[in-house]
Amino acid sequence: MEVKSKINTLFQGGLLLFSIAPSAIVFLVLLVAGTGFLWSIIPTLIILLAVQVTGQLYGRGIIRHPFILRVSFWTLKMMQPVLSMAAHTPEKMVIAMNNRKAISDCSRKFRGEETLILVPHCLQNHECSHRLTFNPESCERCGRCPIGDLLEIRSRFNTHFAIASGGTSAKRIVERIEPSLIVAVACPVDLSLGILDVHPVTTIGVLNEWRHGPCFDTWVNPAELEAALEMFLQ
Repeated sequence: MEVKSKINTLFQGGLLLFSIAPSAIVFLVLLVAGTGFLWSIIPTLIILLAVQVTGQLYGRGIIRHPFILRVSFWTLKMMQPVLSMAAHTPEKMVIAMNNRKAISDCSRKFRGEETLILVPHCLQNHECSHRLTFNPESCERCGRCPIGDLLEIRSRFNTHFAIASGGTSAKRIVERIEPSLIVAVACPVDLSLGILDVHPVTTIGVLNEWRHGPCFDTWVNPAELEAALEMFLQ
């Protein structure tokens, strides 16, 4: 509950910061036009309230398009240095909000054939001689990286599986396969931007682990992907 509250606070805080500028402009314009303080402040408060209410409607699933999530995210990104937020705080907010909405909005079960497990190439061990980005099936399941375990999960659930070399590669894979459900693994930056980019496809994001730093021999717990698939698949 505490984590959920923190995510909500970040999300609504981003919207509040976004609404300050237009509301202040409206207030000053009306004040200069001679409408008086009271009639200048009322429209200002209406703007602030309207943006916050829109955020509440998105959080409750009444508004489904993620435009309001984008607004909060990019506002927090711009204000991140000023507010001294920890690294990737806005990105993790997007992932958490998206996952929560995907779970609460899930009114159907997906088939394995319309599901894509999408993972980054940095999960592959750097000493591996196989080019798994082009042919994941060439994986020898040696255990030095989690790809082998993920392929086993893919086989059990009969889903699509792809390894992306970057954001553009991931987008092309999604366009080619046209999945209805994506279970995606990536770093906070790639995952958050990817989630915002693939709407309206239902997406569950799983953060990879940086055991050796970013983009190098990263790791993911296969059980997290398996749990997501069990929740959403028939």
